[in-house]
Amino acid sequence: MKLTNKEKTLLIVLIVMVYAFISVKFVFMPSLPKMKDAKNRIETAQIQLDALEEDYRNIKQYKDKIKQNEVINDRLSSYITNSASISDSIHFVENLAVLMGTSLQSISLGSPQQNVEGGATYYAFPVNFSTILTEDGLDELIKYCEGGSKKVTIKHLSIDPASKTSARESNIFKSGKQHFELNIGLLFYSMDEGTANTFLKSTRAAFERFINDNDIPIFVEDAEELPNTPTQTTQVSSTGSSDFLDISYMNADFIVFHRGYLFGGHNFETFSRFAQKRIQVTVDDPMDVTLNLGKTQYTIDCIDGDAHTYSLTGNLEDRDYTLYIQSQINTQTKENEELWLNIKIINDSGHSIHAMMEQTGDRVKIFDRDGNAIEGKSDTEKVYFQ
Repeated sequence: MKLTNKEKTLLIVLIVMVYAFISVKFVFMPSLPKMKDAKNRIETAQIQLDALEEDYRNIKQYKDKIKQNEVINDRLSSYITNSASISDSIHFVENLAVLMGTSLQSISLGSPQQNVEGGATYYAFPVNFSTILTEDGLDELIKYCEGGSKKVTIKHLSIDPASKTSARESNIFKSGKQHFELNIGLLFYSMDEGTANTFLKSTRAAFERFINDNDIPIFVEDAEELPNTPTQTTQVSSTGSSDFLDISYMNADFIVFHRGYLFGGHNFETFSRFAQKRIQVTVDDPMDVTLNLGKTQYTIDCIDGDAHTYSLTGNLEDRDYTLYIQSQINTQTKENEELWLNIKIINDSGHSIHAMMEQTGDRVKIFDRDGNAIEGKSDTEKVYFQ
């Protein structure tokens, strides 16, 4: 049967329609979800690409931020215990326990608590204890807490003369000696909770091991919260006088520490109460320090024997100032043979500098701007040592 042209045309149209139906039904329609998913993936990838391009444009800012955080962490590690310095802090507490001997009356330890300040997170736990000490023991304890390089704050301190009864009941009673009842609260700091918990366990073990009364271990109580007592500071009057009998680490405006080469950690340190930044280095040769006070600003410049330089600067208050210098050098130790500390003071502030120096080894020399030795006082620089 021969098809006409019209029938051929209709047949072709029918075949095309069947093919189109099959394509739509079995090819295009099933592909729609995949096409939509592919479109979504493309849009998501474009968003991610835009974000990556934005990050790439800001990569310098990110690098600067990382460097800033590294500097912040490095500075924090100078004040706050971390995993690298926990052994030094444990050693500090063990020595503190030994200082207490058998005279400890009571002690309480608190769990580490998180604190956030200036965007930095750290942990702190309190140690509070009471004891009876002789005048010599009291001086030794306070100097140890003040001069220690460990991360500890004295939150409160009360000292009262001990009664004869309580003094005789203490295991350190010495006839003819003045005895004092001491109540002290310390705060220990850590950069992370794990280190804080390890430090707390070691502190508890140190006191349980070294402190006992008539062979009966001291019961270590639990303190629930950090003390809210503000840190006590010493107010310095416009004449430079202090509430303390002597100028010390706790109340001085400018502080310089100088120790033997075998001292754990940095054996040279200087800083000011007017700023948080410190100079902390390990030296085995002479260190030259220049303290320069202007009308409104101060500068501390340090140069070691290898010509490495360090500098601090900051703003001054309009009053007299205090300076505390502590140098502890064992001259019999070979590693300390070249350790000297030369301090030059240039005072153009118009105010006086009241100073205190405590040293063993006689390795500190103090000069005025012209290189003249200062012994006791300098009218040129208005420096007066107690």
